[in-house]
Order: sequence, then C-alpha cells, then structure tokens
Amino acid sequence: MHSEKNGNLARERRKALSYDHVEKFRLPQFVRTAKSAYVYYYVLDPASVTAGEPRLVRLKKKFGRYSNRVEQKQAALRFCQEIGLLLQRGWNPLVESSGSKGMASWSDAMSKYLAYIVKKCDDGAMRPDSLANYRSRINRLDEFIKTMPVPLTYVYQFNRTFVEEYLDYCYVEHCCSPATRNNYLSWLQSLSGWLVGHGYISKDPTAGIEKLRAGDKQRKALTSTDMSRLREYLQVNDRHYLLACMVHYYTLVRPKEMSFIRLRDISIKEQTLFISGTVSKNHKDGKVTLPAVVILLMIDLHVFDNPSDYFLFGRGFRPSAEQGTAKQYRDRWAKVRKACDFPKNYKFYSLKDTGITDTVERVGLVVAKDQARHSNIATTNRYIRKEQLRAQPELKNYEGQL
Repeated sequence: MHSEKNGNLARERRKALSYDHVEKFRLPQFVRTAKSAYVYYYVLDPASVTAGEPRLVRLKKKFGRYSNRVEQKQAALRFCQEIGLLLQRGWNPLVESSGSKGMASWSDAMSKYLAYIVKKCDDGAMRPDSLANYRSRINRLDEFIKTMPVPLTYVYQFNRTFVEEYLDYCYVEHCCSPATRNNYLSWLQSLSGWLVGHGYISKDPTAGIEKLRAGDKQRKALTSTDMSRLREYLQVNDRHYLLACMVHYYTLVRPKEMSFIRLRDISIKEQTLFISGTVSKNHKDGKVTLPAVVILLMIDLHVFDNPSDYFLFGRGFRPSAEQGTAKQYRDRWAKVRKACDFPKNYKFYSLKDTGITDTVERVGLVVAKDQARHSNIATTNRYIRKEQLRAQPELKNYEGQL
C-alpha cells in the first residue's frame, strides 16, 4: 500500500512538472590540451524526460587527425557552428527518430501547424468546416496529453507508442466507433506528414498502423411507405424543408454542399444545379440534374423571386443573403423524425442513401453514379440494397463461344 501511494505521488509529480524552465542544450565548446583537441556540448537526455527527471548529458567529438593546429581549430569551429545551429533548431542526436527540430516544443510546433491550416482555409485550399474539424481533433489530442503521466513536451515524443496509445484512448475510453477511430488515424497521418515535411521528425510514426474494419453503417434508407409519410407531413407542416429534402434525395448533393448553393447555380432551362469545386467534397466542379418535380416546388415557393446571389437554403431553409449552416438540416430532421415516429437509424443523410438506391432501381447504376458524382461504380455499389443484387436477364440464356 505504501509503495502504491509513493508510485501515485511520483506520477502526480511528473504530471505536474513544467518543462518550460528546463535547459535543452548547451552550445559546443572547443578545447585543446597538450594531448588532445575536442569539442563538447550538452543535450537533453530523452530517457530522463520519459522518467520525469530531465537532465543534460555531455557529448564529445575528438579532433586529432589534422596536419597542423590551424586546420584542426578551423574544423572544430566549423563543427561548433553547424552543431550549434542544429541544437537551436531543436535537433537532438540522442533521439533516433528526431528530425532537425526534434527537441522543439510540442506546443510551439502545434501552434505553427494550426497557423498552417488556418492559412490554407484563408486561401481556399481547405473548407471552413474542415478547419473546425481539425481544431476539434487538436483539442481532443490536448485532452489526452493532459492525462499522460509524463506530458508530451517535445516533438520527438510523438512516436509510434504515443500514436497507438492515443488511438486506444479514442476507441476504448471514449467508446468511439471503428469508423471514427479510423478518421482519427487519417488525421494523425496528415499531421505526421506535416511534421516530417517540416523537419520535426524523420519518419512517420503512423506508418504500418492499420485501420479497423468498420461494421455496417447504422444509417438506413427509408422505405417507400415512410417516404410517403415524410412527404405528406412536410407538405402540411414545412414545405421549405420539404424542398431541402427533395434536393438532397433527387440531386444527391451533400448537406454541406447544399448550404453553399446560390440561386444563380440553378438553371431552369437546362434543369441543372451547379456545384462549385471550391465546396464539393472531391474539389471538382460538377452539374447534377434537377427533376421537374423539384423545380415546380421551387416555383410554387417563389424561390426565384429573390436575388440570384441569395443562398437557396438560408435560415429556416428559405432563400436569404445570409448563409444557412449544414447543421440546420440535422437539427430539423431530429424534430421531423420524432413527429413521424421514425427509427433512430433514419438520418437526414438517409435521404441520399434512399435517393441512390431508387435511382439505381429506376434508371440504372451508371446514371446514379454520375448524379452522385462518384469517382467509380464501386462507390455507388456500396449504397445498393441486398435485394437489388439480382441476376441480369440478358445473361440468363446467353451462350458464348466456349
């Protein structure tokens, strides 16, 4: 009991330890005596950091094989200058996986990483919702670091062991799904790539960590009966949200993309809806077909009486100069689901699942692929219900050459 108490106290002491005041290195010094010439310098011992008792260790390099003392001194001073620059950038020769900035502060590195992704967002290379997602993942990572007996203080500590422990923290302690755990791994791979590219680490600690096999998605497509119930309920109670549901179902446009649609993106003559590559998931411009039934409801709701630069779905799903959020589709769906007594595995995104399976059923797989803007048939195939997998009538009596 006594030893257990001491162990807990030691862990708490290490947890509370601040490394801000810790000396990370001492610059090289050249020494020449009657018998030898060498350069010595000090670096932080990584094992001592792990133990919670950081200390410096002395390293030494001899300069004995030179024809004269002048060349010897010049070589030693060049070495001092080169090693000094490396040490100031965060390099530590005792850290095997460390890049040139391995001993840099983790908080400083993450501040630079955050500034990097914010700049990408400002330049249009990253969507605002992606930036918000990255910020959320950084916050979750910070939460984990605070629970560690020895905090992640230097970048070199971001290694394979840390990554695996963090993924277990997300998956086991926070009971996230395999798919969510895989998303965290994908983000860590992106972060690792940035750290390698900027010289903080020399190899990717996420390499070789496999994704978990995700089970069947919990989201379920709506039955034809429930689709009728949904239409009847919204026709009476919220026709503007009915339009949003129809756009999602017929055009297969994602909720985040829907929030960016402006009236000028709609062509009544061509019956098309333009999706800009700046907001689409695949970063490519695209056009999808607007069935007449959708356009007729837009006309009936006087959608096109508004300025062309208005967003189609502003607040309350009405045309507005103010952009609506992607979250409003899910929030409204939660109330509709309760009113219609739908099961919990009916999500707003279920309308897209239903739309794809119905499109495949009525007009074919290739048309469904193009309308969904999928890169290949395999992606569209994942939405097909088991009952849609059937024999091809044209092949039942087919006779080949064999």
